Amino acid sequence: MKSQAIIIGILLFGFVASWNSLLFLDWKSARVPSKGDPLSSLQAVNSTAKPEPQLWMDIKKTTVEEDPNGGFKTTYDGAVAAVEGQRVELPGVGFLLTSGIKQNAEGDEEVTEFLLVPGNGGVAWCCGLTPISRFEFSVLVDCSTSPFSRSQVDPRSSAMFVNVEGTLRLQKENSINALYTLEEATVEFIDLADVVPPNVVNMCLNQPMVP
Repeated sequence: MKSQAIIIGILLFGFVASWNSLLFLDWKSARVPSKGDPLSSLQAVNSTAKPEPQLWMDIKKTTVEEDPNGGFKTTYDGAVAAVEGQRVELPGVGFLLTSGIKQNAEGDEEVTEFLLVPGNGGVAWCCGLTPISRFEFSVLVDCSTSPFSRSQVDPRSSAMFVNVEGTLRLQKENSINALYTLEEATVEFIDLADVVPPNVVNMCLNQPMVP
Protein backbone atom coordinates (compact mmCIF):
# COMPACT_ATOMS: atom_id res chain seq x y z
CA MET A 1 0.00 0.00 0.00
CA LYS A 2 2.84 2.36 0.90
CA SER A 3 4.68 1.57 -2.34
CA GLN A 4 1.52 2.32 -4.32
CA ALA A 5 1.21 5.71 -2.63
CA ILE A 6 4.84 6.49 -3.46
CA ILE A 7 4.35 5.51 -7.12
CA ILE A 8 1.19 7.63 -7.35
CA GLY A 9 3.04 10.57 -5.79
CA ILE A 10 5.90 10.28 -8.29
CA LEU A 11 3.49 10.08 -11.22
CA LEU A 12 1.55 13.11 -9.94
CA PHE A 13 4.74 15.12 -9.49
CA GLY A 14 5.83 14.23 -13.03
CA PHE A 15 2.45 15.24 -14.43
CA VAL A 16 2.46 18.63 -12.69
CA ALA A 17 6.06 19.30 -13.77
CA SER A 18 5.25 18.43 -17.40
CA TRP A 19 2.10 20.58 -17.29
CA ASN A 20 4.01 23.57 -15.92
CA SER A 21 6.72 23.13 -18.56
CA LEU A 22 4.18 23.11 -21.40
CA LEU A 23 2.40 26.17 -19.99
CA PHE A 24 5.66 28.04 -19.65
CA LEU A 25 6.92 27.22 -23.15
CA ASP A 26 3.60 28.15 -24.75
CA TRP A 27 3.48 31.40 -22.76
CA LYS A 28 7.09 32.25 -23.52
CA SER A 29 6.80 31.56 -27.27
CA ALA A 30 3.74 33.81 -27.42
CA ARG A 31 5.46 36.72 -25.63
CA VAL A 32 9.19 36.48 -26.29
CA PRO A 33 10.97 35.65 -29.59
CA SER A 34 13.01 32.48 -29.20
CA LYS A 35 16.77 33.03 -29.11
CA GLY A 36 19.12 30.13 -28.57
CA ASP A 37 18.17 27.07 -26.60
CA PRO A 38 14.80 27.30 -24.85
CA LEU A 39 14.89 27.24 -21.06
CA SER A 40 12.66 24.78 -19.23
CA SER A 41 10.39 26.29 -16.59
CA LEU A 42 12.01 23.91 -14.12
CA GLN A 43 15.43 25.41 -14.85
CA ALA A 44 14.94 29.16 -15.04
CA VAL A 45 12.46 31.98 -15.31
CA ASN A 46 13.08 35.15 -17.30
CA SER A 47 12.98 38.20 -15.04
CA THR A 48 11.29 40.31 -17.71
CA ALA A 49 9.70 39.77 -21.11
CA LYS A 50 12.49 41.89 -22.64
CA PRO A 51 15.84 40.57 -23.90
CA GLU A 52 18.46 40.15 -21.19
CA PRO A 53 20.32 43.44 -20.58
CA GLN A 54 23.83 43.59 -21.99
CA LEU A 55 25.24 44.35 -18.54
CA TRP A 56 24.02 40.99 -17.19
CA MET A 57 25.58 39.27 -20.20
CA ASP A 58 28.88 41.04 -19.51
CA ILE A 59 28.72 40.24 -15.78
CA LYS A 60 28.32 36.55 -16.62
CA LYS A 61 31.73 36.67 -18.33
CA THR A 62 33.41 37.22 -14.96
CA THR A 63 35.83 34.46 -14.01
CA VAL A 64 37.12 33.53 -10.56
CA GLU A 65 40.26 31.38 -10.47
CA GLU A 66 42.43 30.13 -7.64
CA ASP A 67 45.58 32.21 -7.29
CA PRO A 68 48.85 30.18 -7.06
CA ASN A 69 49.97 32.62 -4.35
CA GLY A 70 46.85 32.00 -2.31
CA GLY A 71 43.30 33.26 -2.47
CA PHE A 72 41.40 33.86 -5.68
CA LYS A 73 41.83 36.07 -8.72
CA THR A 74 38.80 37.74 -10.26
CA THR A 75 38.79 38.82 -13.90
CA TYR A 76 36.02 41.19 -15.00
CA ASP A 77 34.89 41.81 -18.55
CA GLY A 78 36.13 45.17 -19.80
CA ALA A 79 32.59 46.43 -20.35
CA VAL A 80 31.77 45.81 -16.67
CA ALA A 81 34.95 47.47 -15.38
CA ALA A 82 34.20 50.49 -17.60
CA VAL A 83 30.94 51.29 -15.81
CA GLU A 84 32.21 50.93 -12.23
CA GLY A 85 31.17 53.99 -10.28
CA GLN A 86 28.35 54.78 -12.70
CA ARG A 87 24.58 54.50 -12.21
CA VAL A 88 23.34 51.34 -13.92
CA GLU A 89 19.99 49.57 -14.19
CA LEU A 90 19.48 45.83 -13.71
CA PRO A 91 16.24 43.85 -13.75
CA GLY A 92 16.33 40.48 -12.05
CA VAL A 93 15.17 38.31 -9.19
CA GLY A 94 15.86 39.59 -5.69
CA PHE A 95 16.19 37.42 -2.59
CA LEU A 96 15.85 38.72 0.95
CA LEU A 97 18.78 38.42 3.33
CA THR A 98 18.57 38.26 7.12
CA SER A 99 21.23 40.97 7.27
CA GLY A 100 19.07 43.23 5.14
CA ILE A 101 15.89 43.31 7.23
CA LYS A 102 15.84 46.08 9.83
CA GLN A 103 13.23 47.63 12.08
CA ASN A 104 12.51 51.31 11.56
CA ALA A 105 11.58 53.84 14.23
CA GLU A 106 7.94 52.79 14.00
CA GLY A 107 8.84 49.15 14.59
CA ASP A 108 8.04 48.05 11.03
CA GLU A 109 10.42 45.78 9.10
CA GLU A 110 12.26 47.42 6.21
CA VAL A 111 14.57 45.91 3.57
CA THR A 112 17.92 47.71 3.37
CA GLU A 113 19.85 45.18 1.26
CA PHE A 114 19.18 42.03 -0.72
CA LEU A 115 20.75 39.68 -3.26
CA LEU A 116 20.04 40.20 -6.97
CA VAL A 117 20.61 37.56 -9.65
CA PRO A 118 19.71 37.48 -13.35
CA GLY A 119 16.34 35.92 -14.07
CA ASN A 120 17.80 34.21 -17.14
CA GLY A 121 20.06 31.47 -15.81
CA GLY A 122 20.34 32.85 -12.27
CA VAL A 123 17.41 31.13 -10.61
CA ALA A 124 16.03 27.62 -10.38
CA TRP A 125 12.29 27.09 -10.22
CA CYS A 126 10.50 23.98 -9.02
CA CYS A 127 8.98 24.53 -5.59
CA GLY A 128 9.36 28.29 -5.85
CA LEU A 129 12.35 30.43 -6.82
CA THR A 130 15.85 29.63 -5.56
CA PRO A 131 19.05 31.49 -6.50
CA ILE A 132 21.63 29.41 -8.34
CA SER A 133 24.82 29.57 -6.28
CA ARG A 134 26.98 31.36 -8.84
CA PHE A 135 29.30 33.68 -6.95
CA GLU A 136 30.39 35.24 -10.25
CA PHE A 137 27.12 37.07 -10.87
CA SER A 138 25.59 37.63 -7.46
CA VAL A 139 24.94 41.34 -6.88
CA LEU A 140 24.39 42.83 -3.43
CA VAL A 141 21.84 45.63 -3.64
CA ASP A 142 22.34 48.29 -0.94
CA CYS A 143 19.06 50.18 -0.80
CA SER A 144 19.56 51.54 2.73
CA THR A 145 19.07 55.10 1.43
CA SER A 146 15.69 54.10 -0.06
CA PRO A 147 14.48 51.08 1.95
CA PHE A 148 11.13 49.44 1.24
CA SER A 149 8.67 47.64 3.49
CA ARG A 150 9.16 43.90 4.07
CA SER A 151 5.40 43.58 3.59
CA GLN A 152 5.83 44.36 -0.13
CA VAL A 153 7.40 40.92 -0.62
CA ASP A 154 5.11 37.88 -0.79
CA PRO A 155 5.23 36.30 2.70
CA ARG A 156 5.19 32.83 1.09
CA SER A 157 8.56 33.47 -0.57
CA SER A 158 11.72 35.49 -0.08
CA ALA A 159 11.94 36.07 -3.85
CA MET A 160 10.78 39.15 -5.76
CA PHE A 161 10.97 40.35 -9.36
CA VAL A 162 12.51 43.83 -9.40
CA ASN A 163 14.19 46.47 -11.49
CA VAL A 164 17.11 48.08 -9.64
CA GLU A 165 19.06 51.24 -10.33
CA GLY A 166 22.23 51.98 -8.38
CA THR A 167 25.93 52.85 -8.46
CA LEU A 168 28.00 49.81 -9.44
CA ARG A 169 31.02 48.88 -7.32
CA LEU A 170 33.31 45.92 -7.99
CA GLN A 171 34.67 43.62 -5.28
CA LYS A 172 33.94 45.95 -2.40
CA GLU A 173 33.84 44.47 1.10
CA ASN A 174 30.21 43.74 1.97
CA SER A 175 28.08 41.51 4.16
CA ILE A 176 28.00 38.51 1.78
CA ASN A 177 31.29 38.98 -0.10
CA ALA A 178 29.50 39.50 -3.42
CA LEU A 179 31.69 40.60 -6.34
CA TYR A 180 29.29 43.43 -7.18
CA THR A 181 27.44 46.01 -5.12
CA LEU A 182 24.76 48.44 -6.26
CA GLU A 183 24.96 51.38 -3.86
CA GLU A 184 22.29 53.99 -3.11
CA ALA A 185 19.90 51.76 -5.03
CA THR A 186 16.27 52.42 -5.84
CA VAL A 187 13.97 49.44 -6.35
CA GLU A 188 10.94 49.09 -8.61
CA PHE A 189 8.81 45.96 -8.31
CA ILE A 190 7.92 44.06 -11.50
CA ASP A 191 4.41 42.63 -11.76
CA LEU A 192 4.63 38.86 -11.26
CA ALA A 193 1.99 38.34 -13.95
CA ASP A 194 4.46 39.74 -16.50
CA VAL A 195 7.14 37.13 -15.80
CA VAL A 196 5.37 33.93 -14.73
CA PRO A 197 2.77 32.14 -16.89
CA PRO A 198 -0.79 32.04 -15.53
CA ASN A 199 -2.13 28.83 -13.95
CA VAL A 200 1.34 27.49 -13.15
CA VAL A 201 1.18 25.55 -9.89
CA ASN A 202 3.73 25.88 -7.10
CA MET A 203 4.07 22.17 -6.32
CA CYS A 204 5.23 22.60 -2.72
CA LEU A 205 2.66 25.19 -1.71
CA ASN A 206 -0.02 23.52 -3.89
CA GLN A 207 -1.22 26.89 -5.09
CA PRO A 208 -0.73 29.08 -8.18
CA MET A 209 2.44 31.19 -8.30
CA VAL A 210 0.28 34.07 -9.52
CA PRO A 211 -2.87 34.85 -7.49
